[in-house]
Order: sequence, then C-alpha cells, then structure tokens
Amino acid sequence: MADFWVNGIVAVRDHKPYIQLSNEKGIICQLSMSETRQVAMDMLQMAARTEADALLWKFLKSKDLPDEAGAGMMQMFRDFRAELDAEKAERSEDDGRDS
Repeated sequence: MADFWVNGIVAVRDHKPYIQLSNEKGIICQLSMSETRQVAMDMLQMAARTEADALLWKFLKSKDLPDEAGAGMMQMFRDFRAELDAEKAERSEDDGRDS
C-alpha cells in the first residue's frame, strides 16, 4: 500500500479547521470539516458494500453456480441497495436541531 497521510490544520487565512490528505508527492486535497465527514462516511459505506459484494461472490462460487447466475444475483443485490438508498429517512418532529 502506498503511503498516505491525514493531517488536521487550522488555516492562518481564516482560522478554520481543515483536513489535508497527502502522499509522498505532496498534498492531494484540503477538505472542510463537512467535506471530511462526507468523504469518511462514503468510504465506510463503500467498504461495507464491497465486502458484502465479495462475500456474495464467494458464496456463489462455493456453490459452483455459473458466473451468469452470480452476475444476475449481484445486479439484483445492487438494485435492492439502490431502492433502500432512495427511501426518505423519517424524522421525528424534534430532530434535535436548533431552528
């Protein structure tokens, strides 16, 4: 794995916190706190989904099912996830945010 660093800074220009992602070639990007949280959540979500996809393939291979069956099952699984992702989250009337 390539070296990869995550650093927190407070910028001199605006005194706000930022996260810098860098590698041996230098800074890759600088993210706000909101952007950092979104990227982190996206990475966790993709890690979980990719693990699930790999487990599904491993199971199908262990049952000696043809690749076409695996591909069909994988597409069905991904479509199912997309349907769940599209559902609106319900919120209580007092969601804890200040008005």
